[in-house]
Amino acid sequence: MNRVQDIVAAVDTLPPLHDTTLRLLTVLRDPHSSIEDIVEVIRYDEALTGQVLRLCNSVYFGLNRKINSLSEAMVCLGTTKLLHLIMAAHSSALLGKEQRGYGLPPGHLWQHSVGVALACDILGEKTRVPNPAPLFTAGLLHDIGKVVLNEYVAAEYAQIARLVHQERYAFNEAERMVLGYDHCEVGALLAEKWNLSAGLIRCIRWHHEPQSATPDTPDDPDRVYVDLVYLADVLCLMLGLGIGADGLNYRSDEDVLTRYHLTERDLEQIGARVVAELIQVKQMASQS
Repeated sequence: MNRVQDIVAAVDTLPPLHDTTLRLLTVLRDPHSSIEDIVEVIRYDEALTGQVLRLCNSVYFGLNRKINSLSEAMVCLGTTKLLHLIMAAHSSALLGKEQRGYGLPPGHLWQHSVGVALACDILGEKTRVPNPAPLFTAGLLHDIGKVVLNEYVAAEYAQIARLVHQERYAFNEAERMVLGYDHCEVGALLAEKWNLSAGLIRCIRWHHEPQSATPDTPDDPDRVYVDLVYLADVLCLMLGLGIGADGLNYRSDEDVLTRYHLTERDLEQIGARVVAELIQVKQMASQS
């Protein structure tokens, strides 16, 4: 069996996204969806409903009354925040395992992915993206290719590490040189198999090389999503969230920061919010 076939087989054996998460993604893509539509998706998942209510009634939020329904929970937490917590918590089964090939202990890839998702959300708010809805999901799934490539990176780690540390290649460049493909390409393949949107696939494919995603045209309406996932990833690496064998061996693109009028101070403030909000996600995930 050759490597391409190995990868396809590995993709087929990965655990799928949680059914409720997939249904939520479908509902959220519909601009005509209402809060009632969203509640309808969640209400039939008894375990998830219980988790949401426990979270709302936890000491962390300190509400002065008991929350007894999903509709009340959405009012108290906000619909978007609640949905993001749900998607992040339910991605832990897929992203939470050890990624030995990348030097990531159990839970570290998940923590990095959630951090990037939160940073995407905040960056979308900061830069006033007209439709920020896809950003959180794109950030959450941007590194999904690492789950597939983990065993191949582990097998060829010595050669990849030499290229990274001695010859200063970026880790994804070293992956391509040694394996013939990188985790970005494989992640995009998995996203296609899951029938995710073209925009999400694009973010996963180009999250390390935003300049390659499209022709260099300022009026490209979709370019912002790839750019912000890229910035969120770099920010979380700077914060030390999920740094493994690949570390900081990715080249930053100052043009992206300049394009959105962002400063180092902006990134520091966004980073502080990411760390604080990650606490909430971990609390819900621990109840899954």
